[in-house]
Amino acid sequence: MRVARDTLIADSGFLIALFDAREPDHEAARAYLQRQPRPLLTVEAVVVEVTFFLLGSQRRAFLNAVAAGALPLMPMETTRQQRIAELSIKYHDLAPDYADLALICLAEATELQAILTLDVDDFSLYRIKGRKCFDLVAWH
Repeated sequence: MRVARDTLIADSGFLIALFDAREPDHEAARAYLQRQPRPLLTVEAVVVEVTFFLLGSQRRAFLNAVAAGALPLMPMETTRQQRIAELSIKYHDLAPDYADLALICLAEATELQAILTLDVDDFSLYRIKGRKCFDLVAWH
C-alpha cells in the first residue's frame, strides 16, 4: 500500500477524542486537524476499539468517515500475523493490545513514524523494525 510521506498514523485515543465531544481532548484533536490537515491512516483493529467507545451519532459519524475514505485502513495481510505474534513476545512486559501491535506493523509496512496517540508511554517504548522510534505528534 502506497501512502503519502506526510501521512499520520491514527491511534484509538486520538480518534475517540476527535469524535466524542465529551472527551477532554476533543477540541484539541479537532483544532490539530484544522491546523495540520495531513492524511490519516489506521488499521481495522483501531476501528473496532473506537466503535466500542463511541455512542450513537458519534459512532455513525466515525464509521461514515471511514466509509468515505477520510480515514483509510491498511489491510492486515495474513503474512503480518506472524509479525504481530513476534511483537507480542517482544513487548510481553507492556501487555500490548492487538491494535497497538497492528499499528507497529502498519509503521513497518509503510515506513511511517508519526503517530497521533494518547498512549505516549507505550508508543515511546515501541520500536519500528526494532530500531526506529515513533514520532509522537504533539497535538494536545
